[in-house]
Amino acid sequence: MKKLVVVLAIAILGMTKSNAQSFGFGTITADAGFGFGMYGIRAYSPVNQEEHTGLAIVGTLPSVNAEFGLLRLIGVGVHYRRGTYGGYGGGKIRGNDICGMVNLHLANKKDKFDLLIGAGYGLSNFKTNTTTNEGIKASGGILRIHVTPKLYFGKYVGMFFRVAYNKHMLNNNLELTDSSGKLWTEADGATWNMGGLEFNLGVAMKLALLGGKKEESK
Repeated sequence: MKKLVVVLAIAILGMTKSNAQSFGFGTITADAGFGFGMYGIRAYSPVNQEEHTGLAIVGTLPSVNAEFGLLRLIGVGVHYRRGTYGGYGGGKIRGNDICGMVNLHLANKKDKFDLLIGAGYGLSNFKTNTTTNEGIKASGGILRIHVTPKLYFGKYVGMFFRVAYNKHMLNNNLELTDSSGKLWTEADGATWNMGGLEFNLGVAMKLALLGGKKEESK
């Protein structure tokens, strides 16, 4: 009888291992990395009464994400990014984004690989870091969509690659300061529309809570 119990236990453990998933209910994941992006910008400046369009490079350092598993396929979390958008008025434009996220895990039946897509909405802001009078400051909303494959080397640690699209909605709280120190806002016709692709690479981590139980694949 004892031998039968041992055989059954080994068989169950083997089945559990073969059906192990990289994500499930109670799983906590986190990742941190860096990257860059290509942004399209369309803006109107009442300072010189001109519309400006163009492409800009944004550097991302750091980008941090955390998530909690609600179901085998669904998780909720938070995203934070610190970005540098280039120069304006003799200084660097630096900003912060923070979003609530909902992620769908499309491929997580293997414990070493996870593929997720997600969408979220949150707050975005940026301002010029300059010692002159001229500068820009803006705040508003951000809509974010991403695709992220993750590859785990062991039980807890791996790496990720992320492609994301960010749409910034900043026209409600926009301030331009000209070289004389005069302030211009959206009430004067100032606009700033910005959106584009972002690419990130970094370290991923996961931890299975609630006793580390994992659902069997259907």
